[in-house]
Amino acid sequence: MNSNTRIIPQRERRRRWRNTSSITCTTITRCTRLCSLLLSLLTTTPILTTQAVDCNICEGKSAGFLQVPETSCSEFVQCNNGQVAQSFSCQPGLIYDKNINQCNWEASATCGEDYVCPTPPPTVSPSGSPTEMPTSYAPTTSPERAGGFKPSLPSGSSSGGFQTSLSYTSTSTNGNELTPIKEPHHAVVWAHLFANKISISNQLLSMAHSMHKVSGSNVESDELRNYAFLDFSNALRSMVEEGYAVPMTDAEGNEQLGRNRFYFGDAESVNGAAIGLINVAAFLSQALAESISNGSCDELNTDSVNGFLPISNACGQHGLSYQDMHCSGEESEMECPLDVYMETRANDNGRVTPFYCGPVDRYDGFTGVADVTRSGEVKQDFPVQNRDGRTDVQGCCWWGRGTINTRGVCQYGKLNYYLGARAASEGRPSRYPNIDFCATPQMICSTDHQDREIEWVTGLFRWIDTVQSYNSPSWNYLEQLHQFVLGGMTDGFFLHSVSGIVSQGCHDPPCEGYANTGAEMADVGERWAYFQQVAGALGLPVKSSEQSR
Repeated sequence: MNSNTRIIPQRERRRRWRNTSSITCTTITRCTRLCSLLLSLLTTTPILTTQAVDCNICEGKSAGFLQVPETSCSEFVQCNNGQVAQSFSCQPGLIYDKNINQCNWEASATCGEDYVCPTPPPTVSPSGSPTEMPTSYAPTTSPERAGGFKPSLPSGSSSGGFQTSLSYTSTSTNGNELTPIKEPHHAVVWAHLFANKISISNQLLSMAHSMHKVSGSNVESDELRNYAFLDFSNALRSMVEEGYAVPMTDAEGNEQLGRNRFYFGDAESVNGAAIGLINVAAFLSQALAESISNGSCDELNTDSVNGFLPISNACGQHGLSYQDMHCSGEESEMECPLDVYMETRANDNGRVTPFYCGPVDRYDGFTGVADVTRSGEVKQDFPVQNRDGRTDVQGCCWWGRGTINTRGVCQYGKLNYYLGARAASEGRPSRYPNIDFCATPQMICSTDHQDREIEWVTGLFRWIDTVQSYNSPSWNYLEQLHQFVLGGMTDGFFLHSVSGIVSQGCHDPPCEGYANTGAEMADVGERWAYFQQVAGALGLPVKSSEQSR
C-alpha cells in the first residue's frame, strides 16, 4: 500500500465481471488437456535421490551443481565442501540444465558430459538423519530456529490454507551478501519460463518495437527501450533466491535480518508452482502497462492541462505532487531528503520532451510546454501550470522510473534503504551498495548495458513491497492470488484490484486523492488484456472475462 494513502471503504460494485467461458482447475478431472498437463508438471515436487551416494562426484569441488553420471541428466546434486549436500531428480520431460542449475525442458536444456567418478569413492553418509525433503539450500541456521522467531500472518488476515510468511523468510549472509535460497519446487517454474523464452521475448518484451513497425510512427526504433529476457530472468532470479534483507525483531526482542523475496509459490500447496507462475504473469502484465508497451523506462508526459503538456508535469501528473508523497509511521525515516539543487533529465523517447528537473535559476524561473514533435524543443514563452499549480521543476526529480514505476520521495527512499547505498552504509546486505538512489534516481534507467537489470530489480522490489505485502481488512494479495488460481483464473476483479494497488495504492480504486483527477483507472480493460497476453505467452490456461462494471 502506498504510504501516502489510506484504504477507503470498499464501494458497492454496481456491475460485475462476467465469465464468457470458464475453466476450473480445482480438480484434474475438470481441467482441459492443457490445464491438466500444466498442473501435472507444476504440482510435482522434485524428490531426493540416492544415485550419487555410491559415487561422490563432488570430491574436490567446494560448491556448485553437477549432473549425476549415467542418469541421462535426469538427476543432479548440489556440492558443498567436497560432499554431496543435496541430490534431486527432475520431473518427467525435464532434465538438468547446467546453464541455469535447475531442471528445464529437454529441448531447451544443456546438460553436458557425465563426470567421471573419483576413486576411491569416499563415504558420504551424514552423521545424522537427513531431512526427507529440503526446503532450502541455505546452510546456516535461520533466526526461526535460533531465536524462536516465526513470521506470522498479518493482522486481520486468515491463512487461507497457505503460509503468507513464505515470502518473508529468515535470511543468512555470506559477508555482506545474501545467501541464495533455491527451493526444489522453483525448478519447475524456471523450466516453464525458459521453455517460453522466445514467446516472452517476441510477444511481450518487444511489444513497443512491434507496435512501432505497425503504426509507422515518426519515433526512431533505436530510441525505444530494449527489454531483454536475460535482464528480466537475472533480476527475477535475484529477487526469488536472494530478495532483500529486512531488519526485524524476534519474539524475544532480538534484532534479526529477515528476507523479503518474490513469491514463487508454496511447496506445500497442490498448485504451488502454478501460483508462482501467475504471480510472474501478474507482474509482467503490470510492467507492460507501466513501461514496456511504451518502450520507455522513464515516465512519459501524458497529462494534458487545457490542451497543453506542461513541462512541470515532472513534479507530478493528475494532481499529484511526487515530492510530497511521504512515507508514514516508522517508514518516514526511510524517505529521500529533498534537494532543490538536484538536476537530471529523463532519457529521450522520441515522442515528447523528456522530463527534467533543476533549480529555478536554470530556466528563468518557470517552464513552458512540452513539444510533441521530434524536435524535442521546449516552448517556454509563458509559464504553464500543471494540475497542482506548479510552473517550475525545482526539486521535481522523482517521476516514475523502472518496469513498474518507482515514484515519489518515499518509494525512492525505501529502494535506497533496502537495496542501495544506505543499506550498505548501515551494514546490511545491498544489491547496489555504490548506488545512492536518493542522489542519482536516474540510475534506474541507465543506458549502460551492464546496468539494464536495475530497472527490472526496482520494478520487482516495488511488486514485493507494494503488491505482495498488500493487506487490508477485506483484501489480502497472497490469499486472493491463491483463490484466483483455484477459481479457474477467470476472475477479472483480481487483476482490477492489482492494477489499483500498483497505480493508486489501494485494491478498490479510485483511491483517496485520485478521485476526479483523470487517473481513475481508465486503462483497467487494457491491463486485463495485457494479463491475458502474458498468460498466453506463458502457455497458461487463462480465459476471457468481460468487465461490465
